[in-house]
Amino acid sequence: MVIRFPLLSAAAGLLALAAPCLAQTVPPDAGAPPVVEREIRAQVTARTTTVLASGMAGRIVELAVQDGETFRKGEVLVRFDCAVQESQLARANAVLEKARRLLEVNEKLRQLGSISAKEISVGHAEVAEAGAEVGMMKAMVSRCTVAAPFSGRVAGVSVRQYQFIGEGQPLLDILDDKELELEAIVPSRWLAWLKVGTRFQVVVDENGRSYEGEVSRLSGRVDPVSQSIKLYARIRNPDDRLLAGMSGRAIITPPAGSQP
Repeated sequence: MVIRFPLLSAAAGLLALAAPCLAQTVPPDAGAPPVVEREIRAQVTARTTTVLASGMAGRIVELAVQDGETFRKGEVLVRFDCAVQESQLARANAVLEKARRLLEVNEKLRQLGSISAKEISVGHAEVAEAGAEVGMMKAMVSRCTVAAPFSGRVAGVSVRQYQFIGEGQPLLDILDDKELELEAIVPSRWLAWLKVGTRFQVVVDENGRSYEGEVSRLSGRVDPVSQSIKLYARIRNPDDRLLAGMSGRAIITPPAGSQP
């Protein structure tokens, strides 16, 4: 006796007809891993920064800039009282001029046979000695002013006008606010796809603006403890609204198929 199940047979037939249709609805790249954006913290830093220190002990008579102010390359930022050094330079110049004139007279007398060649040699030595003294005093006077080595902005002032300070004491903390870069710590496994030239977006917390960054270099060493590496990236500051010390969220999109 054969028992038939008409409902089950009909359902099986429908599934058999629908199977090709279901296969066709699967997208060809459904097996590819989704692209995941990586978000890290990044800080804005100045590529060029330095602390200007005093080259001499003395009293400050002019402090031309304050914290936050801008300056141009070569501009005198600090000036010291150098009355003593300038007087010593004037005296050294006078001694040099005296030695030169005496040498000229002695050379004429030598032609007449009135003095010996030894006296001429001594005269040349005295001129050289006086010239060296002038050079030393010029170097001392040059320390009376502190000029800006590059154009930028003052980030800190450590002294006050009319203050007497010692040699080597810090004066100004300055930086180039036109040439900024980003610093960030990323997992070292990202080196499989993170390269110089990789571009990404960074949203700065302080002004809420988005900027484009481009990896310019990677640190020469991986931290073996945290398995991380520092990256440096170029960032443009077209509207001068970026300041060193600002931070934000860097959003990096790795190439498709890369491992997290």
